[in-house]
Amino acid sequence: MWLVDCGLDLYEWRRTIVVLSSAIAPFILAIYLLYKNQMKKWITYTLLSSFLIAAFGWEIWVNFGLLEGDPVNLRRSEALSCALPMNVNWLLNSFADTGIVWFGIILVTWICKENSKPFNQFLWPAFSILFIWFMAQNIFVETIIYHNQVGGGALLSWAPLMPLGSWFNPVLMSFGERDVTLHSQSAWLIASPIFYKIAIFFYQKTDGK
Repeated sequence: MWLVDCGLDLYEWRRTIVVLSSAIAPFILAIYLLYKNQMKKWITYTLLSSFLIAAFGWEIWVNFGLLEGDPVNLRRSEALSCALPMNVNWLLNSFADTGIVWFGIILVTWICKENSKPFNQFLWPAFSILFIWFMAQNIFVETIIYHNQVGGGALLSWAPLMPLGSWFNPVLMSFGERDVTLHSQSAWLIASPIFYKIAIFFYQKTDGK
């Protein structure tokens, strides 16, 4: 198994397992539900769109350091680059982003159960739930999971949904010595209303089916 040969330490093993499980688990679940014909069309279309938005909106750019940024292999150890090769790293992260959107849909549906159609039209309570979830998980990722890779002074590429680049990147908040910066948070700041609008669009197009 290639992971055993990468020389991962305990911290790197933990990070690798988190990344792989967060990417693979929602993918396998989606395939299973599609096979069983239990996945609603509007959710399928929303997740496919979310994957494309995440991949082309920021993950590919940040992964390869396409514009004024360092590629991911320069922002992490050789062991992690072995375990999570750069050429598939963006794909794993995009799958994980899609899972985050999916969980957000589930969260909104559960919390807004008094309103049976939180995706039939734009509702501020539903959007607020999505926004808080999206930003909270991304802050966690920057400060805990990928601190040395996207935080801690890492030079991230410009991307379409990270339009200010590293040229204007103020610190928004700090947790001890770990900063949360505008550039690394901007993708989800911008994408949050886009994801919600897409979900509404496909919900309306399919009548919630």
